[in-house]
Amino acid sequence: MSEQQVISTGLEALKLIAAGGIGAAIIGVIGKLVVDRKLQEQKHKYDKQIEPLKSELQRKNTIHKLQFEKEFNLYEELWKALVAVRKTAVITPTLDNNMPKDKLPYDVYRERYYIALDVFNKAKNLFEDHRPFYHDDVSRITKDLLHQCRGYIVSVGEMLGSGKFDDKLEKEADKLLEKVPEAINEIEEAIKRRIGLLREAEIVE
Repeated sequence: MSEQQVISTGLEALKLIAAGGIGAAIIGVIGKLVVDRKLQEQKHKYDKQIEPLKSELQRKNTIHKLQFEKEFNLYEELWKALVAVRKTAVITPTLDNNMPKDKLPYDVYRERYYIALDVFNKAKNLFEDHRPFYHDDVSRITKDLLHQCRGYIVSVGEMLGSGKFDDKLEKEADKLLEKVPEAINEIEEAIKRRIGLLREAEIVE
């Protein structure tokens, strides 16, 4: 092969290499554009699928927040009412350190009775009016406590109506004196557990 032919062949080879390089670059660019477009289409498709799920999650979070606020406010009101019941429900204890010396026991009991009755009715009405919103544990203990207080207060009312004091009322009062704080403590624990659960609750599908 002559020198001229070798040079010509070399030039043709360089042209092919150069053409192949450019072609490869063009193919690479076109391939990237196709892949990017496909990815964009997939992203748009997934965004459309995710949007309803995000909306539903937001709706559930809003409901959960409203539920927590409603229940928290009701527990706050109930707690105040039950503390008032604790302070007034026991009318005729055996060891009565608050008996005034210038009044007859009957008169003292009558005054206490009307205060206890008023406080009890407020607590009972509050509980009954919002009962569906309380957690079962809180509702169960509160219902039992109010039931026992009601029975005792009714007995005191009957005693005042008859004018005859029954020693059994002292025993009932002493039992209630133990029962009320115990029940209040149980309700406190139940409310704390419930509030804790509501704060930490996660929405799980």
